[in-house]
Amino acid sequence: MRAFWMSFRPLIILSLAGLFFIFSFFVYDLVKPVDLNSRYLSQTVLADDGSILRTFPDQQGVWRFPVRLEDVSPNYLEALINYEDQYFYQHPGVNPLALIRATWQWIRSGRIISGGSTLTMQVARIRYPEPRTLWGKAKEIVRALQIEWHFSKAEILTYYLNHAPFGGTYEGIQAASIGYFGHTVKQLTDAQAALLAVLPQSPSYYRPDIHNDRAVIARNKLMQRLVTQQKWSQARLEDALIEDIPILAKQHYQSAPLLSRRLITSHADIQINTFIKPQWQRQVSQLLKGHVKTIGRKVSAAAMIVENATGKVRVYAGSADFSDNSRFAHVDMVQAIRSPGSTLKPFIFGFALDKGLIHSESLLMDVPLKFGDYQPANFNGEVSGPVSVTSALQKSLNIPAVQVLEQLNPVYFYLNMIKAGVDLHLPQNAKPNLAIALGGIGTNLEELIYAYTSLGNKGQARTLKFSTLDREHQQSLMSEGAAWIIRKILLGNPDAPHGLAIKTGTSYGYRDAWAIGVNQDYTLGVWVGRPDGTPIPGHYGQVTAVPLLNAIYQLINEQRPFPAMPSQVSKQSICWPQGDAFAVPCEQSREAYILDRTIPKTWYNTKQSSQAFDQSQFQYWQAKDSKLRVNLDCQLSADKKFITVWPAPLDNWLDKQQRRASRIPIWDPRCKTVGEIVSQSGVKIRGLSDQSAFQIPKSQSRILQLTAEGGEAPFYWLLNGRLLSSKQRKISIHDLDSGNYRLTLLDQAGASDQKSFSLKRY
Repeated sequence: MRAFWMSFRPLIILSLAGLFFIFSFFVYDLVKPVDLNSRYLSQTVLADDGSILRTFPDQQGVWRFPVRLEDVSPNYLEALINYEDQYFYQHPGVNPLALIRATWQWIRSGRIISGGSTLTMQVARIRYPEPRTLWGKAKEIVRALQIEWHFSKAEILTYYLNHAPFGGTYEGIQAASIGYFGHTVKQLTDAQAALLAVLPQSPSYYRPDIHNDRAVIARNKLMQRLVTQQKWSQARLEDALIEDIPILAKQHYQSAPLLSRRLITSHADIQINTFIKPQWQRQVSQLLKGHVKTIGRKVSAAAMIVENATGKVRVYAGSADFSDNSRFAHVDMVQAIRSPGSTLKPFIFGFALDKGLIHSESLLMDVPLKFGDYQPANFNGEVSGPVSVTSALQKSLNIPAVQVLEQLNPVYFYLNMIKAGVDLHLPQNAKPNLAIALGGIGTNLEELIYAYTSLGNKGQARTLKFSTLDREHQQSLMSEGAAWIIRKILLGNPDAPHGLAIKTGTSYGYRDAWAIGVNQDYTLGVWVGRPDGTPIPGHYGQVTAVPLLNAIYQLINEQRPFPAMPSQVSKQSICWPQGDAFAVPCEQSREAYILDRTIPKTWYNTKQSSQAFDQSQFQYWQAKDSKLRVNLDCQLSADKKFITVWPAPLDNWLDKQQRRASRIPIWDPRCKTVGEIVSQSGVKIRGLSDQSAFQIPKSQSRILQLTAEGGEAPFYWLLNGRLLSSKQRKISIHDLDSGNYRLTLLDQAGASDQKSFSLKRY
């Protein structure tokens, strides 16, 4: 028995030791389990083609970008395995022969010749750092065995690829590839793959941007070994040796920087995929940068391009120049709340179409009108008299837009915009009012783009999709027919390029210049101004924003024809001034787009202000003998007469034969009543005769001192169609140059008078 024990003693001891080690290993594994939890990875925002828009380091400033094993170039994996761990797929985490060899070399030479660490041991060292001592090495070996026990080879290799040190602030193969070579790991050349395979062994010593010569020697040594191991051919080596190691400046990815910042703020995902078209993004950014330089200091700009059908954001430029802090580079003007100017007018008209209040040729009044205590004026200070809905929207006339909003009701408009998902900001404690039509509310470029997508998407506004994390959604803003008519009208803007429906806007005081465009596929918009709200006199939507919008539109090559007229819409001849369908006789015939076969009549007054005559058919009694107007109390034989009249406030802008004074007879003097005879011209200009001619020295400032006689205050004085500031009964006119002038006076009731004069300075 003793002989038996003595003969098998070594085997038994080894077996017991093995069992003890296994038992200890399992106990240790239970007490101190392992994981391969990733360190905090850098966040990366990608364009639709997978290229990098912007990257963000971790809290320590380390760049670490995620990569999957299948996305790594095969030539790198080949170089790595053959350099670091040829038996990676065979060993259990530790290569005993390699450890023995490394130990023997260390004992013989007194220094480390080779490491003996497997890739799994390196992963253990990265995940669980230990001091470089024998005890630390032993713990590293145990950790490696644990990792191999719990994780697959693919998981282990993936962890290495994402966390190995590559010099400086680069960790992981993706960060190194992007940082040193400017492209992803999938695009590595043979020479680049070999360099990155050797770099983690001594990342500071071989760092290519600092020690280029050392890096070349180490790279070439590995490539030669691959030939010796018959992994590479001699020809492949010779091709790789030709390639130098470029010394690149650190790559700064700053395309769509404000969108990227916005996305990482709201999403914790390591990799965020957007729908940005990188070429468009770069081109638009350059256009913005160049455009603001022509305007002035501290001016910025923003632009977006969005697909109508999907809501995908293809271009997002939140500032003009992200590198220029003097232009408020980091202020995202896509999201900044500003006054939208006239950009909401298409939706006022669109809602009015859906409510049956107007059609495309409804007669509106572009004359001085007062809506309660609100008196809007046109942007250029001029008025043009009778205008159609089409003309009013194309020319962005303020007074007609307010007239439509009054009939629509500003509260109704506001609530329906909010219901459709358009974020509008009223001033504090304010209620929706008529000033909304002219920009008396706050919104931003993003909300406007969202609303305008409805014009290219059958009335359905598409929620903007900034990344693949956003859900697709649409909301009805107006009917398909109303959207079609509004877009058809905006296509007639004379400054619009072919196929693009444009609307401009300018906020009060020249603080914001807007231009929004819609074609069949895309909605694009621009904002130009100073983020601090300082006015930029002389810069407004038409001259400042539209040229930039047109330049951006040239980037879009896809263009489909304008869609066919929807079944809701039909073309109909209508008559002015009544607004009725065409019938003989018809004073002015116009071709209108009507919605749901609805032909509303012309408005002859504002809701809040009653005019003398508010129907198209004016009824009066006419004496049979004198053919003059009489009242029912007059004891004369008379006939009832009907005459078509235009809205009273338009009287002074009509041809003479269209005016009420030309159509309605004066009162018969035989029919005075208790009151005075009513005058058809209840207000007169006193102090000036018609067709007067003046010669005045250049040194004289004051030209005329005039008075409104009769009429109802307030008074509106217009010189050559331009509204003067005074609304008083008496007015002084100063500082006129030589020329011909026409002075018009209107009162609140619509009565008017007009005088012409000429002036010569000497």
